[in-house]
Amino acid sequence: MDMLRRSTSLITGEAWEELDEQARKVLTANLSARKFVDVDGPRGWTYSAHPTGRIDIDRCCPSKTVQYGVNRVLPLVESRAVFELDIWELDNISRGAKDPELAPLDLAAREIALFEEKAVYSGLAAAGIEGLSSARGSTSPLESEDPRGIVKAISEAVFILKEKAVEGPYAFVASPALWRIVYGGVPGYPTSKHVTNLVDQVILSTQDDSYVVSTRGGDLELVLGQDFSLGFEERNGDKVRLFLAESFTFRVISPEAVVQIV
Repeated sequence: MDMLRRSTSLITGEAWEELDEQARKVLTANLSARKFVDVDGPRGWTYSAHPTGRIDIDRCCPSKTVQYGVNRVLPLVESRAVFELDIWELDNISRGAKDPELAPLDLAAREIALFEEKAVYSGLAAAGIEGLSSARGSTSPLESEDPRGIVKAISEAVFILKEKAVEGPYAFVASPALWRIVYGGVPGYPTSKHVTNLVDQVILSTQDDSYVVSTRGGDLELVLGQDFSLGFEERNGDKVRLFLAESFTFRVISPEAVVQIV
C-alpha cells in the first residue's frame, strides 16, 4: 500500500534522505514516552485495531441456546501533520547544500510527536485511550517544588511500587519544571545524585505531569501500526506539500506500575 506516494513526488533521493533524517532527529527529541513504555510494532498501515484479549458478552441475548460476545479492541489512531517546502530548496540538497531550510518540517514533526505524547500522558477519549494521568494506580504528594520535596516524593513513590510488589527498574519521568530543579546547580550534594540513588533512570517529559514508573516491561503498551513516515500530497508551483503520519494506540495494562507525583 503506497499511501506515502513518494515515487510520484519528483523529489530527489538525496532530498528524501535529508528529510527523513531531520524528521528522525526532531521526533526523537520530542518523544519521551517511548523511552519507558513497551513499543509493539510497527505492524503496518493495515493494522487498524489491537485486541485486548477480552469480549463483551450480551447478557440480554434472547436466545436460550446461543450466546455471543463482541471482541473488545482498541482502534488505532492515524495522525497526520501537513507542511510545505520550497522545491528549489529541496533541489539544493542534491546540489550539496548542507543547511537546507526545513523549518516547516521541524514544526510538523514536533507537533505530531506531541500529539502522541498527549495521548499517552492525558488520554484520547475518542480513540478509547486512557492516559497515564487517569489510569495511574497511585499518587505521591509533592509537598514543595524544591530538591527536598522532589526527592521525598520520589522516595515515597518507589516505596509504593515496592509495597505493591512492582519490581524495577524504575524511572522518574520528570516534567520540565521538576527536571530543571533536579539538574539545576545547588550547594552541597547534587539533587540528581539523590534521585538516581532511588531510581535507575530520569526521563525528561514533554508534559507538565511527573511520574515514577516501573520499566520492567508488560505494564504500559504503545502499539504502532505505521511508525512515523514522510509522504507526498501535491506540488503547487514552487511549493511541494508533504505530510508526516503515523498510526498508534496505547493502553495501561498494570495501573499499579504507575505512580503520579502530584
